[in-house]
Amino acid sequence: MSEFLAVALGGAIGAGLRFLLSEIIPKKFLATLTVNLLGSFAIGLLYALLVEELKIPTPFKVFLITGFLGGFTTFSTFAYESSHLILSKNLKGFLLYFLTTNFVGILAVLIGYSVGEKFKL
Repeated sequence: MSEFLAVALGGAIGAGLRFLLSEIIPKKFLATLTVNLLGSFAIGLLYALLVEELKIPTPFKVFLITGFLGGFTTFSTFAYESSHLILSKNLKGFLLYFLTTNFVGILAVLIGYSVGEKFKL
C-alpha cells in the first residue's frame, strides 16, 4: 500500500506542476512540448542516477518516476520505454510500439471525438 500512496502523492505533485507550467507558458502546445521534453530528460537522468547507480528504495523510485513524472507527463514514460527498446536492440518492437502508440493513439482520439459529437445535446 505504501507504493500506491507514493505513486498517488507523486502524481498529484507532478500534475499540479504541469498545470502551473501550462498557466505560465502562454501557448498550450508550447507548454505541452516543454513538459514533454523536461519530463523525458528527467526520467532518463533520474533513472540512470537514482535507480541504476544509487539503487534507491522502491517507494522513492515509484514516487519520483511513476508518480511525479507520470503525473507531470506520461510522454516521459513513452519516451523511456521507446528508448529502452532501442537500447536493447529490439528495433522491431520499437517500431511497432512507436507507430502503434502514435498512429493508433491519434486515431483513438479522433474516433472518441466522433463518438462524443454524436452524443452532444
